[in-house]
Amino acid sequence: MFTAVIAASAILTRVIPVAVVPFSLQTLLVFLAGGLLSKRTAVLSLVAYVLLGLIGIPIFAAPPYGGFGYLLVPSFGFLLGFILTAWLVAWSLERWGNTVFAHVISVFLGIGAMYLVALPYLYGVFNFYLGQAVDVAYIIKIGFLPFIGFDLLKAGVAAGISFQVRKRMII
Repeated sequence: MFTAVIAASAILTRVIPVAVVPFSLQTLLVFLAGGLLSKRTAVLSLVAYVLLGLIGIPIFAAPPYGGFGYLLVPSFGFLLGFILTAWLVAWSLERWGNTVFAHVISVFLGIGAMYLVALPYLYGVFNFYLGQAVDVAYIIKIGFLPFIGFDLLKAGVAAGISFQVRKRMII
């Protein structure tokens, strides 16, 4: 289910094209996958999403929207980071329980994990594949600063939603 919802949210971002890394609601859904699913199910949902895109189904947020060549798109690191993020959020909640504090800390750790994977990937694609000599400051300028505020907002929303839903579920 989360695989389909994340794919649909990526398709909607095509309406708002942004330079190197597209804005989307995908991170909100990744946080929710981790916040509502088990570690295994959350990871499988995100792995399925990435694999479906890599085999050619056009479900990614930026051109070429899918295919094996997407591995060389600078923003692909965010997709890899999504997998770690979903796992880390789910793991944290399994470990710390269903409290508001646990949900908030879990999604903030998830943000850190996502950027920890995505920014080095972005740097590598620019410097080694595209042959553009860029420094870390440039990567932060294009891959972090435009997004972190919105990601923090989405994390807060996801923490609130997942806490309320889990409170009403038997997990």
